[in-house]
Amino acid sequence: MLGMLKRLEDAFAGAAFAEAGERMAAMEMAGVRECGATASDIFAAVAFAEAGCPDTALEMLGCAPRRLTPPTQVCGFLESVGLGGVHVAYGLAEA
Repeated sequence: MLGMLKRLEDAFAGAAFAEAGERMAAMEMAGVRECGATASDIFAAVAFAEAGCPDTALEMLGCAPRRLTPPTQVCGFLESVGLGGVHVAYGLAEA
């Protein structure tokens, strides 16, 4: 969860710099790079992605397919009560 929040924070910080005209700083903050693909390459890749071939689409764009890694196991509580596959968010509330 913290990784996703960090990525969102970086993307919004990059958007702020992009709006200010600082293109390279924005791309660095957001963790993105320029794509050398042409418009026809992108449309072809979209067609492959919509057909259920995302790896082929990424290959056409010159990107390596990414595999999501599961988060590290912090606590085995959910597994011990039979809720191993359930996504749970913890928070604190002031009473």
